[in-house]
Amino acid sequence: MAINSRFNSDNNVRLSNKPALQFSIVFFLLITAFAVRLYHINRPPLDFSPIRQYQNAHIIRGLYFEKNESISESRKNIAKLNMERMGLLLEPRIIENISVFGYRITGGEHLWIPRALSSVFWVVGGFFLYLMARAILSPGSALFSIVFYLFLPYGILASRSIQPDPLMIMMMLISIYRILKYDENPSQINLIAAAIVTAIAMIVKPYCFFMIFGAFFSLAVLKKGFWKAIFQRDTLIFTLIIIMPTVSYYVYGLLSNVGFIGEHARGSFLPHLVLSPSFWSGWLSMIRDVMGYIAFFLAIIGLFIIKRGRPKALLLGLWIGYFLFGLSATFQIHTHNYYTMPFIPIVAISLVPVFEMTMNRHTALLSARLKIFVLIFVLFITLLGLSLSKVKLPLKNGLSEYKNELKTAAAFIGINPEFGKFVSDDFEKRIEISQEIGERVGHSSSTIFLDPYFGRVIAYYGEFSGLPWPTSESLYERRLRGTKVPDIKEDFTSENITILYQGKFIKYSSDFFIITAFDEFDRQADLKDFLKSHFPVFAQSDEYLIFDLRKMHK
Repeated sequence: MAINSRFNSDNNVRLSNKPALQFSIVFFLLITAFAVRLYHINRPPLDFSPIRQYQNAHIIRGLYFEKNESISESRKNIAKLNMERMGLLLEPRIIENISVFGYRITGGEHLWIPRALSSVFWVVGGFFLYLMARAILSPGSALFSIVFYLFLPYGILASRSIQPDPLMIMMMLISIYRILKYDENPSQINLIAAAIVTAIAMIVKPYCFFMIFGAFFSLAVLKKGFWKAIFQRDTLIFTLIIIMPTVSYYVYGLLSNVGFIGEHARGSFLPHLVLSPSFWSGWLSMIRDVMGYIAFFLAIIGLFIIKRGRPKALLLGLWIGYFLFGLSATFQIHTHNYYTMPFIPIVAISLVPVFEMTMNRHTALLSARLKIFVLIFVLFITLLGLSLSKVKLPLKNGLSEYKNELKTAAAFIGINPEFGKFVSDDFEKRIEISQEIGERVGHSSSTIFLDPYFGRVIAYYGEFSGLPWPTSESLYERRLRGTKVPDIKEDFTSENITILYQGKFIKYSSDFFIITAFDEFDRQADLKDFLKSHFPVFAQSDEYLIFDLRKMHK
């Protein structure tokens, strides 16, 4: 049942009549959020999804080196090979090309450039989230949604990542805001504007289609009913405009005989997973890692108690869109937490009705000015939490056995277990090890590596190239997808190795087999026994083990 919010109607009158005050607060929140994201931004991007970030880092380097005359040919060749071995990205290289431009301006490789770009995209998205929330709720309540969106610990980590998701989410929020403007005034100009912005968002990353179209269609159903909403001219025009660029891009990729696109699509949609309890528990675990269960369940309550009309229609469309998106990417939604990133702004709006209800019941006597103070206080506590995250828990004297429980409890309330990496000082050692490995193998272009990050980090800093050997997790993924898993006796011959490359199995001739994931090496006993019995150890330390495979092709 929708709430009749006095906070929404009476107590916000002063704030509603002072737009300058509203936007001053929003501007302060945006600037503060961006400043938080600049903390340690010049450090290696190992604090969040290194596999994904260094995939893009290799591509940026390859594009940057390509036309840089000061780079030696040997380094160019390794960079080009690594860029090609990253596989075809499913999205156009927008942030990569902007970053190359930034590299050229600053005169060198600086990974903080794409990270800062992502932060800008996320923060700008917050402004449009505020405009959305303000359009369907109230100015004061909209401030709550932007605070959650900007200062959620996982969001801080994810929004600095070198990947297209922050840009996609910014464009998604702009698109939904333009849909709301069209809903207020259904002119052809507003329709075309909403469609063009949506088409751009889908080019950045196409899965935002589900949330955006969910919002558009749900608002249309509210006005015209289900069947009329389907067949009305505006729905058809909107749909045609938004899908044409994306469909053209992917059809071109398929016709260009790039098998990776089809392979990715087949590996993403695995309908049999829906019948598995582990799929649903995995999806819930991803939601927990991103925002915590408390925020998630309060958001569900908010979905039910939000006032009827446009607010409920919009929110319902966004939730349904996210759910359908999850069912379209059954593999990633329960294994990759960054696929839950677009759910953050949806939850941010969904929490507002709960916030309003709480404010009405427990702070009914507070003035609007004091309620603004409460919001600023929440922001202060968030920033204080960031600084206190430097302090390590005293896990000695018997408390160490509760470390996992403490991490689980933190995740439950929305503090991502990986957030400690935000202030970590342990990244330089990994760079030194990577550089040492690169020197040991002579910056070879033909290696195999068993590494936690598929070799992308060590290959980047060591400036060598190769192909990854699957970890236990990737072996599990292959089995889920029905893909062939390695067979040591069949894969290793006297001349080469059969290995997966861009969705296809190829014969690969390698000079070295590099091990940095020793736990994985122990788990794959057949591989360990085979390498030790057939190939000499070329180099080793506490951090790596390198086998010499060059006798295979002598």
